[in-house]
Amino acid sequence: MTILGLAEPGPDAPQVLHASGELDAATVPALLEQVPDLLAGACGVVLDLRDVTFFDSSGVRLVDVVARQCARRGVPVAAVAPPGHLARRVLEMVGMAESFVVDGIDEAFTAVRRG
Repeated sequence: MTILGLAEPGPDAPQVLHASGELDAATVPALLEQVPDLLAGACGVVLDLRDVTFFDSSGVRLVDVVARQCARRGVPVAAVAPPGHLARRVLEMVGMAESFVVDGIDEAFTAVRRG
């Protein structure tokens, strides 16, 4: 599993975090350590979950940590998980999807820019 900051965040460019592979108990703890550095200086965050192949409660924890740290910093965040995607279904089950999960990357950029 990887999570990459795809661009340097700037005054008008949100930080894009692209997750791929499995978000589970074996991979998420190391990723949680990276979150503060990945969010540093971001004016907005797009968490792209489209390439995630497994998503359990550890993945929920990662999304929650990203969302909470963004909220503390006053930084808008959107997660990309299309309808029917396993990450979307899990986030819907735990009540997180309605607040910041969107269908596509363009929608995420729009949501983050609106704040």
